[in-house]
Amino acid sequence: MNNFTSRDVDLVVVGGGPAGLSAAISAKKNGVQNLIIIERNNWLGGILPQCIHDGFGLEIFHEPLTGPEYAQRYIDELKKLNIPYMINSMALEITPDKK
Repeated sequence: MNNFTSRDVDLVVVGGGPAGLSAAISAKKNGVQNLIIIERNNWLGGILPQCIHDGFGLEIFHEPLTGPEYAQRYIDELKKLNIPYMINSMALEITPDKK
């Protein structure tokens, strides 16, 4: 998903780690339709895929999850909500006038 122009989106979430994924999902559920996540790595989830111990997810999902499992929950929700994302990408400049 990399055919976006600046005029296509109202919200750019920079970073596809847990905070970025959560922010995008929350924005979509609260009515923001035109948004995109931009992630510099070639995967979503930030550092979570490296965290193989459990303990993630207790507060949000009410069960212990490993980092990869926790990230996948957010990624699944992202896909369910049809939130576009770009991996291997960077935001170099964002301006209020969308130039």
